[in-house]
Amino acid sequence: MDRLKLYAIPQGIAKSQDFKIRLRTRGGEWQEVEAYSVRIEMHHVSKASAVHFDFSGGVECEITSLRCNVETVDIRPASKKIHYRRKENTITFFLMEPAKLSIEINGDRFHNLHLMAGEAKLFLNSLKDDKKRIYLAGGKLKKPEEAWALTAENEAPEDVISMEGVAIHDPAELSEQLKRLGKGAVLYFGAGLHYIKGSIFDIPSHVQIQLDGGAFVMGSFRITNEQYVSIGGRGVIYLGYLKKDSYLRGVEVNNCAHVLVEGVTILSPTHNIIHLGSVYDIVIEDVRGFSHMGWSVGINMMACENVLIKDVFVRSSDDCITVYGRRYEYLGDSGNVQVKDCVLWADVAHPTNIGIHGDSGNGGNTIENVLFENIDILEHHEPQDDYLGCLCINAGDGNTIRNVTYKNIRVEQFERGKLLDIQVKWNKRYNPIPGNWIEHIQFENIHYTGSGEITSEIRGYDETRKVVDVRFKDLYVRGKHIIKPEEGNIHIGEYAEDIVFE
Repeated sequence: MDRLKLYAIPQGIAKSQDFKIRLRTRGGEWQEVEAYSVRIEMHHVSKASAVHFDFSGGVECEITSLRCNVETVDIRPASKKIHYRRKENTITFFLMEPAKLSIEINGDRFHNLHLMAGEAKLFLNSLKDDKKRIYLAGGKLKKPEEAWALTAENEAPEDVISMEGVAIHDPAELSEQLKRLGKGAVLYFGAGLHYIKGSIFDIPSHVQIQLDGGAFVMGSFRITNEQYVSIGGRGVIYLGYLKKDSYLRGVEVNNCAHVLVEGVTILSPTHNIIHLGSVYDIVIEDVRGFSHMGWSVGINMMACENVLIKDVFVRSSDDCITVYGRRYEYLGDSGNVQVKDCVLWADVAHPTNIGIHGDSGNGGNTIENVLFENIDILEHHEPQDDYLGCLCINAGDGNTIRNVTYKNIRVEQFERGKLLDIQVKWNKRYNPIPGNWIEHIQFENIHYTGSGEITSEIRGYDETRKVVDVRFKDLYVRGKHIIKPEEGNIHIGEYAEDIVFE
């Protein structure tokens, strides 16, 4: 049976005026859905649009451009092969399965519509026993003329506008209530606008945080020295009202084990979308994240083990996915990391980046057993000439990197960078010492359809710091099966051995 679930945007959140969007199940009535504004691209901050909804069976999408007349339409990732019909400034298409899409009018990637069509399902234990469940009703900004202040980058919104009507929560009080409830406690944010006082909520162990699909929560969720915590639902975590120097992440996980982050959207963090430091056993699934400030990495992990990142859409103004060893206070190696079924869009920096940071004062770290599989890369734009690559392994800080696989990767046209960069190097902006070693790297079924890229590089550092055993199977560049490095615009430099193309 076809089902369609829409979510209202609470008053006080900036809505997009660039598109009119209507949806319907097969044979059903059209329903109009609003999009919210998302800020992207740190160098020239732009306002794109985003909409999220859930469905089962099939759904018909009708999108009308209100910003400009339609001459061309791109629906990406191209691998989804979405066929559309167009009549004047309106396009229609069907979806039969969940998809995370970019609808781009006349080639404009900075005022596009991000259409996040999810699977209609219950999240976590939404029907949990009320004795273990705290329900928080949402609100709305009573003076909509002041809504601009929620995107004005302030110290705190209550300092500049009236918060009348908004649901305001004291995080310390909530934390104490959850601890009293004990294992299995659920904190549910209902539809509407919520504000966490101080903008940080520290979550205790054995707690589930649930966000209704119509909930916009102004604040960061932080988990430190805890275990068995989940954050899920279809709601939005929003930090666009804060100044950059607050350096808050949408979700921050430090020195924790057994964590789940699922289904939520994270908008405009002042630092990373999701930050992982010394985390063991975490699943991040079906998350959608957008950032526009400097150093706003998508999912940034340091000294982490047993990480699964699945079905995420990340559009970030720094690297989309990073895998590092030690950094800051986070000690140890990283390994057993899987990134699957994702769409990565780096307006700035790398879609994927492994190994630049480690424990330089103690001989480096080992980063091993990393898999990137079934990935669509929609953008890579890096201004630093010695720090490029869609698929990037840069061993710095004495690090050893081994057993990394890239499989079923599709890279579309990007603005500036390399397809790949595999180097043991000393990037003096970031590394006190060079890296140590890279070995056993596998590329399988990689397709790059763009052009104009900078030459890719595979290179060691010296006789004792090499790149060894890099294998390419079914690498295609502009439709050509690459069996020699020069055919794929790849340079094999010094101290690189056993580089095989087949």
